[in-house]
Amino acid sequence: MSAAMSVHQTIVAETGSARRTPVPWPLVLAVIGTVAVYLYTLCWATLPPDMVEFVIPWYDHIVQRGPISAFAEPFSNYTPPYLYLLSAASLVHGLIGPLTVIKLLSVGGTAFLALAVADLVKTLGGDAKGAAFTFVVPTIALNAALLGQCDALWAGACVFAVAAMIRGRAVASLAWCGVAIAFKAQAAFVAPFIIGALVGRRVPLWHWTIPALVYAALMAPAWSMGWPARDLATVYLRQADWFDFAGNLANPWIWLGQLAPRSAQPFYGVGYAAAAAAAIGIGALSAASARKPKALLLLALLSAFALPFLLPKMHERYYFLADALGLALVLAWPTRRNVYVAVAVQLASLTSVLTYVYFYWHPVPALAGAFVAALATFAIYREAISAGARWPTDRKAHSLSRA
Repeated sequence: MSAAMSVHQTIVAETGSARRTPVPWPLVLAVIGTVAVYLYTLCWATLPPDMVEFVIPWYDHIVQRGPISAFAEPFSNYTPPYLYLLSAASLVHGLIGPLTVIKLLSVGGTAFLALAVADLVKTLGGDAKGAAFTFVVPTIALNAALLGQCDALWAGACVFAVAAMIRGRAVASLAWCGVAIAFKAQAAFVAPFIIGALVGRRVPLWHWTIPALVYAALMAPAWSMGWPARDLATVYLRQADWFDFAGNLANPWIWLGQLAPRSAQPFYGVGYAAAAAAAIGIGALSAASARKPKALLLLALLSAFALPFLLPKMHERYYFLADALGLALVLAWPTRRNVYVAVAVQLASLTSVLTYVYFYWHPVPALAGAFVAALATFAIYREAISAGARWPTDRKAHSLSRA
């Protein structure tokens, strides 16, 4: 019996048979397509500041130096994997303007994320076709069509990693983790869940080296073209220096940043300690619940949401992975409480993005969104416990998780 079938049987035993929607799927798909076309068309012509300051100059460098020679020297504060894709996309520069090329690449990333959500939903016994909703989740649509960002790439790799871990395919999961961290450091938000599940499944020690090996393999092409290894190894350390205020994500730090911006930095240690404690707790829960599919999904969601909620210096897009996992949760188990969880996650994320775009100097939406985020964090934890997640000290639950 395959691992996927085993997972599906476990889910059926926990939740019962899947519900059927009375609405014909072609009609649903037509509505999704219509809404997506409208949203993307509405946002497409907008030229966001980050694209002007960062991505377009990188693109121009690639066009001027050539798609391969461009990597002979550092020219970006991103790691190379996204730049490889940008380099490939630059081959159409004579036909399409930079804005369209960059945003089309972002839409391609959204398609990749939709495939990842489909894989996760299928793993959980749901209807994978529902992953088409990925294109109309507000924050995901804005990320591609308005901001032209590449968050869907690292988030998609993380979602594939979560799906593989739930199926018990640790090697594939860790390979996807390596891909994710090679695109963005924010992939570390899912690390407590992954580490806990690895401990719970008692994987061989050599498995733990896979993410680093994949990361190195993805850096190697740029290094072979002349990009210094030292620079490649310290990209994420330098990124932290670019952003040195309390943050603009809807979390408690946006309040401290607004009320006492000069006094916030001495308290960063409190946030780091709280996030570390949460990470240890999520890892412990994941280890003790390593064979409970629904609990694992909720713990992955908790990991992706609670860490950016607690940490200072978070950007407005750092709930992005939680947005995708929340969608997968609703598609797999469309209960009322799961819908509430996903909506709360999305509201916290959306208020952050809208604040960045429209209310940067007066972040009222994100200030309100911080309270929604606090409720969402508690609700995710409660649902994880309801789904069977248990602490390792609970012997009965631990023995059931190993059954």
